[in-house]
Amino acid sequence: MIQNPKFIILLYHKIGKYPQNAKFPGLYVTEEDFDRQIKYLKNSGYTFLTLSELKTVYDYYFVGADPAVKLRLTGSLQNLINGKNKYATITFDDGSKSVYSNGLKVMAANGVSGAVFMVSGLIGGFNDWDIKNGENRDEMLAADELKEMINYGIEIGAHTKTHPRLTRISPDKAFNEIAASKKDLENLLGININFFAYPYGDFNEEVAALVKKAGFLGACITKTGIVKRGVDFFTLKRVAIRHNTDFFKFKRKIFKVKLFY
Repeated sequence: MIQNPKFIILLYHKIGKYPQNAKFPGLYVTEEDFDRQIKYLKNSGYTFLTLSELKTVYDYYFVGADPAVKLRLTGSLQNLINGKNKYATITFDDGSKSVYSNGLKVMAANGVSGAVFMVSGLIGGFNDWDIKNGENRDEMLAADELKEMINYGIEIGAHTKTHPRLTRISPDKAFNEIAASKKDLENLLGININFFAYPYGDFNEEVAALVKKAGFLGACITKTGIVKRGVDFFTLKRVAIRHNTDFFKFKRKIFKVKLFY
């Protein structure tokens, strides 16, 4: 068995061409670029996982030392464990409708899954936190779209209720934002919500402890890196992909993150 698999989590926000007057154009990636990036990873031998699958595969390699545990995990994930020790997870922060309208068809065409971190209080609404900062209005995913994505195999995660900076509000308010987003999504979608992403990548030890207290299995940050042995699952690093990440830059990012992180 290969003992040092590489787990890379990619961070996206919106799929599509950015408007010329967009204040944060970096949040957009075109369908064409997204498709080419997925194809590159597939052709390079990566297996795509949801975050819950990533944790199970990670446990298979690094945690489940008991033979019975390994046998059980092998049985449930025999189609996911790959001999090239390469795994990738696509994640989308915020819950832009473009993930459904533009991103899902690319993922479906390539036969890959991923995860969407949804701002639970803005389902079917707009990106209020960005609008306050001068960004264009962007539609958010609606409940029926989230359910359709789940049926396809996309994992839904929580991204707070209103997208605040969690270190800048009281611990009580922060915990409510975190726990309420999990409860809202679970009640609406009828599934377990296992993973969380910190809005703006803003967190500290106290906030991470609140996420754990709320019952999540892990959380993603925005710092660059890969998932390695001994990782803290409540500070999972990712590789951010932006509108100016052309194909050469994308390949270089993947190479550098494996080499230096």
